[in-house]
Amino acid sequence: LGELESAQRRLLAMIERFDAFLDLHLLWVRSASRAELQELGALPGDVWRILSPSGWFGVARALAYQATHSPVFVLLAAALGVLLWSRKRLIGFIEGISGKLGNPKTDHFGYSLQTLAVTLLAAAFWPLVLAVAGWQLKVSVEATDFSDAVGDALLALAAQFYFLRALRLICIPHGLAAAHFRWPEPSLRALRRELDWLTWVFLPSAGVALVAVYLDPLNAGWAIGRLAFLILVASLALVFYRLLHPGSGVLASYLRREGRQIFMRLHRLWYPLLVVAPLALGVLSIMGYFYTAGTLLENLVDTIWMFVGLVVLAGLAQRWLLVTRGKLEYEEAIQGHEARQEAKQESKRRDANETAHDGETAEVQVDLKALSDTSRELINTAVILSGLVGIWVIWSEVLPALRVWEEVTLWHQTVTLDGEEKVNPITLADIALAVVYGAVTLVLAKKLPAVLEILLLQYTAMSAGGRYTATTLTNYAIFTTGAVLVFKTVGADWSKLQWLVAALGVGIGFGLQEIVANFISGVILLFERPIRIGDVVTVGDTDGTVTRIQSRATTIRGWDGKELLVPNKEFITGRLLNWSLSDQATRVILSVGIAYGSDVRQAMDLLEEAARENEDVLDDPPPSVIFESFGDNSLGLLLRCFVDSAELRYPTISALNEAINEKFNAAGISMAFPQRDLHLDTVRPLQVELRRVDEKSGE
Repeated sequence: LGELESAQRRLLAMIERFDAFLDLHLLWVRSASRAELQELGALPGDVWRILSPSGWFGVARALAYQATHSPVFVLLAAALGVLLWSRKRLIGFIEGISGKLGNPKTDHFGYSLQTLAVTLLAAAFWPLVLAVAGWQLKVSVEATDFSDAVGDALLALAAQFYFLRALRLICIPHGLAAAHFRWPEPSLRALRRELDWLTWVFLPSAGVALVAVYLDPLNAGWAIGRLAFLILVASLALVFYRLLHPGSGVLASYLRREGRQIFMRLHRLWYPLLVVAPLALGVLSIMGYFYTAGTLLENLVDTIWMFVGLVVLAGLAQRWLLVTRGKLEYEEAIQGHEARQEAKQESKRRDANETAHDGETAEVQVDLKALSDTSRELINTAVILSGLVGIWVIWSEVLPALRVWEEVTLWHQTVTLDGEEKVNPITLADIALAVVYGAVTLVLAKKLPAVLEILLLQYTAMSAGGRYTATTLTNYAIFTTGAVLVFKTVGADWSKLQWLVAALGVGIGFGLQEIVANFISGVILLFERPIRIGDVVTVGDTDGTVTRIQSRATTIRGWDGKELLVPNKEFITGRLLNWSLSDQATRVILSVGIAYGSDVRQAMDLLEEAARENEDVLDDPPPSVIFESFGDNSLGLLLRCFVDSAELRYPTISALNEAINEKFNAAGISMAFPQRDLHLDTVRPLQVELRRVDEKSGE
């Protein structure tokens, strides 16, 4: 048994090596004889083989047997009947949703997901009919060679038919592309026309070619197989030519927009390549490389569908971005309208705000347009990167040129697995993958925080400081993960980095300790959050609002608009006054001096009345007034009250001073002012002279 198991392992390893060898070389081997003109004489006979009544009677007999003997076939037929019966209702549901879009009060992204799901379901009927029929032909005990070939062809065509039908339903009027993605109607009309053309020309010719090849794979499906293949590649080239034409294609309006020069230049490159590629595959089939042409065509079609899927996903992402931005702008507009109405009704408060404008601070506002533009760039970048990865996955097994990088070894890495040391090669493909990791890390670090900001705005009640903390920590996590992936890909493990870490430790000890201390302090600030974006703080003799917390320093904008950069270390090791750390409420103290002889009790009542009438003064804790002192020139009164936030301190102080002045004037209470007594030295006799002034001379 041990010898048998060892031999079996060697056999499996040999089979895997042989499969890899075939994958690498079989594609470029001629699989059939070169097509000659005299083969056209056999075309009528080949057509009769495909259209032979005996063959199709065998197909009908196999399906009839399955219908009468297979419960699964009956259940599938019933399910398909239900799907066909509900298809019109599904399309009506799609058109009904389109009327709910555009209103920020009722519109939401779930409508697009529902429309996509219903569209994919409605498109499944006829492709499922082909798949079920092909499957039943394959498993039927009455199957013949012809019915088996037809079954294989139907199974292969079902997926392509489904993609065509799904995209056709996406492009219907009031469908996903028109109502949700806002694609122009002329482009959608052209898409529907070309998709119908592919359905009636590409699919039948592909079916004929597949049946012919399955019946006679050695001769590449006779002449009828090659002719059908030429028809399908010609139809595909014609569709590419009409759909992607720079003047009349579906991308014509997009290419004419400003800022699309780079895309226009790239379009001039890949547009002729897409048109010529199917025709080149037809030439390969004529030259006898029928297997090569079929394999490359399959990969080309898979690539096209991959890009179509990415475009749909990008459209969904853009739709989510549009809905989210619309809702946020609508909420901001409602809040702004309410604020304007309140300002009109409370003119005194508005005047107070204007007089104390220099002392006002507000929470950092979010630039929705900038966030949307950044998020849109991230979506486009993600589509491009996903497309490149998809091309690699689809074509790497076909084109040996893409696998050359895996054969170029740059150095070796020694790793220990289960106590055994093994040598792993680091190839050029690993370096390319590390570069991709680095590029993706930079793109995500630059663009992803904008998407996260919109998500937090939409689905959470986080303050600006909380959102800033989340996005900053996300950036740190992205950079850390990217660095780990890059180092791991190029074979740099911890044992090889120890000397570098030690050298960095020495450098930090001598010259970088302040920078590292500020960075660590910045991380502590983000986690511990003694200060947040929008907090009103006092650092030294500077009062202001925290606007940015960066890796090295924190920016504080003072009341006069000047920005103070404070190293993060100062907030950890020094003293900091945060006016809004745990509670936004702050106390306002007004000192008022009244003249001697005034009614103190009445003045105290007026001070308390002025505080209670001000709507910015909190009722809890209530305002209080005390008779503080007998001053040199006045009777000192002290008013203490609380406001909801530090932003209201200066407007409230101004409004209270104005109200107190009006109330004291109305009550006849005089404000004290400094008095000076003149004392004459009477120790010595004082000389007093009386003189008459001459009115003419002034003497």
